[in-house]
Amino acid sequence: MSDDLVLNPVAGWDVRTVEAMQLVLLELGFISTPFQRATEAQKSPIYALTLPQTKALIDVLQRSVDAVERAGITSPPGPRH
Repeated sequence: MSDDLVLNPVAGWDVRTVEAMQLVLLELGFISTPFQRATEAQKSPIYALTLPQTKALIDVLQRSVDAVERAGITSPPGPRH
């Protein structure tokens, strides 16, 4: 992972459906500063995903989980004590 990569940890999410339009709505709560508590999480825009997009997202997330679980726990790069 690059040192200049800015990460915003996810602190929660809200998922809703619009059956009449066959959409899944996704809103993420995220932390933007190290001093922010999860209860103070900011909200993302509400993303509207079609059913094919939702299924593709589920698939890519599952493959990512599988890859991380296969890799197991490793020490982060850098000096060791």
